Amino acid sequence: MNIQQAFATALGFHQNGQAEEAARLYGEIVAADPRFAPAVNNLGLLRSDAGHDREAVALFRRALSLTPDSLNGWNNLGPLLTRLGRLDEAVRAYRASVRLKPDQPAVLNEMGIQLERLKRAGEACDAFARAAALAPGDAEIANNYGAMLRMTHRLDEAAVCFRRTIALNPQYAGAYSNLGSTVKDKGAFWEALLAFRRATRLDPDFAGAHWNEALVRLLLGDFVQGWRGYEWRWKHGRLPSPQRSFVQPRWDGSPLKGRRLLVYWEQGFGDVLQFVRYLPLLAQATGGATGGAAGGMAGGQPVYLECQRALLPLLRRLPGTIAVETGGPLPDFDVQIPVLSLPALFGTRLETVPARVPYLTAEPDLAARWADRLKGLAGLKVGIVWAGSPTHGNDRNRSVGLEPFARLAAIPGVSLVSIQKGPTEGQAANPPGGFPLLNLSPDIRDFADTAAIMAGLDLVVCVDTSVAHLAGALGVPVWVLLPFAPDWRWMLDRQDSPWYPTMRLFRQDRPGSWDDAIDRLEHALRSRMSG
Repeated sequence: MNIQQAFATALGFHQNGQAEEAARLYGEIVAADPRFAPAVNNLGLLRSDAGHDREAVALFRRALSLTPDSLNGWNNLGPLLTRLGRLDEAVRAYRASVRLKPDQPAVLNEMGIQLERLKRAGEACDAFARAAALAPGDAEIANNYGAMLRMTHRLDEAAVCFRRTIALNPQYAGAYSNLGSTVKDKGAFWEALLAFRRATRLDPDFAGAHWNEALVRLLLGDFVQGWRGYEWRWKHGRLPSPQRSFVQPRWDGSPLKGRRLLVYWEQGFGDVLQFVRYLPLLAQATGGATGGAAGGMAGGQPVYLECQRALLPLLRRLPGTIAVETGGPLPDFDVQIPVLSLPALFGTRLETVPARVPYLTAEPDLAARWADRLKGLAGLKVGIVWAGSPTHGNDRNRSVGLEPFARLAAIPGVSLVSIQKGPTEGQAANPPGGFPLLNLSPDIRDFADTAAIMAGLDLVVCVDTSVAHLAGALGVPVWVLLPFAPDWRWMLDRQDSPWYPTMRLFRQDRPGSWDDAIDRLEHALRSRMSG
């Protein structure tokens, strides 16, 4: 039996599911002729099927070194590398496949998915566009292309894609949800609600669509339905903090009567800072003490608050609250609730938002130490923050960069102070164009430091990040730059915030462009200085 006959026999074993016999014969072929690439490739398939992925990769690469123009070889290697999480290598394999045979919409679609995971949005968009052109009747590809168009701010084109997807598959709940997110970004909020409702009618358990609908309702001021729908966040699965599981029951708002309550953190720093305002109100809600020094006591019991380490020194100053660090041992408690479920429990409506500030305070000795760092500045002391966390899902829309703040530094009598933290804080050491900026960022350890610095500032100017909430909670004047489609808590068509009386909002007038908002902010600051 020659090599070709042996390979045909091995292939028959392989196709009939006789893996051991096929592997034995493929191995004999390769031993006899190490350059017989089809046997090497098929050994790779068998090793992959057996779960030996790394061995399979080595075999596929060996086969491709012998026959680099093997379409099957590249199409075997790409998905395996994807499964191993080696996405850059997978993309290279898909590219090699497409170079050999350009009309492969499925391969282009898969390449686009991995490029998206690599955050190479432009390349992903190109891959999906090519796939969609080759397979105009494929709803999944059209939906993927729309998602990347939305990510790259091509909102009108994205909406067209999602509508095409829906025309191809009217039962595609995900496409309705994506259409809702896209028209929301364009400012068509009622159309977004209709799209999300259509998605949830098609799939009543579609947590993402329920949650997105809730966010739009909150944005529009419909707090009653918004808070109710906000509970879907735990099933959505995309929060930066997981749902917690406790033996103790969730608190339902009934009088505590001596039961000990744990309020635990979720999501980001800003979320916690915004909603710890409810802790001092728990006494009134549970029939305990009513204000004064016992403002946070629930029926005579302190409220336990679990929070992130960076917030702990600050939140330990919250009256009637015992703050503990997440990840450490928890105190004994009887009932629990996540902090962002408190507004629903209190039945908060727009007209009943608990907006008294300050509800957080800086530590006096710490504030005095930071004041020494600020005392050399003349005029209006303005703290600035130009970027949020890059891991935030909306960071590409909300961060503005440091360069626009040069315009504020040029206003006579204004002294800028960097209180930026995170990956971009190093920019403060060398501002664009060398504008004057006192850089306090390297010495800020936690939010207690930031709060103490704010105690010595006249104004904070920032993007939508945790610093905005901290300034608002401290009662410090704060001006916030907001994207065109803002986070739900900033609502619409208003320059103030129902949550923070000392806050002023400067909104984009069109998606992706900060020019007008920064123009208005600069004008407002110049007016303040001249008035």
